[in-house]
Amino acid sequence: MRKYGVVLALVVVSVVVWVASASAISSPQVFNLLAVSSQNLPPMNGFVFQRSPQPGDQINIGDTLYKWAGTKRGAKVGSDRGIITFMSVGQNGGTGSLNAQFYLPGGTVVVQGILHFPASGPARFTLPVVGGTGKYDNARGYINFRDIGDGNQNKANMELHLLP
Repeated sequence: MRKYGVVLALVVVSVVVWVASASAISSPQVFNLLAVSSQNLPPMNGFVFQRSPQPGDQINIGDTLYKWAGTKRGAKVGSDRGIITFMSVGQNGGTGSLNAQFYLPGGTVVVQGILHFPASGPARFTLPVVGGTGKYDNARGYINFRDIGDGNQNKANMELHLLP
């Protein structure tokens, strides 16, 4: 009889852990956003692109997020903040580690990963969503990032895909 009690306790603990780690969203969600970069972010450790970045250099990132409305800016829906740490830089571009948090109505979404950027021109990359808070608690998914224009317009299209 005691053996069944231990098994039952393990099943209950497993269910509680699984339920606690489940996402707060119940169906897939997609946010198509226009990100407009803030130009007034403080430098990190004195690096302000006065030279080519070196491994270990970091930059602050911050955007105001608007609904994507094609050629027009939609309604403001939030913001993001993050840090990019350069890992390698060369003639063909480089890599960096990104940690960012998106502040959206009802909660936040956390994105982390390694991005690859070109030496010139617009950047495009996909990074994983690794969690969130509030309405997006424990969310998973990915974000597709695409610079607009030649990569120097301080605007990007971000398509955020959240999975339950």
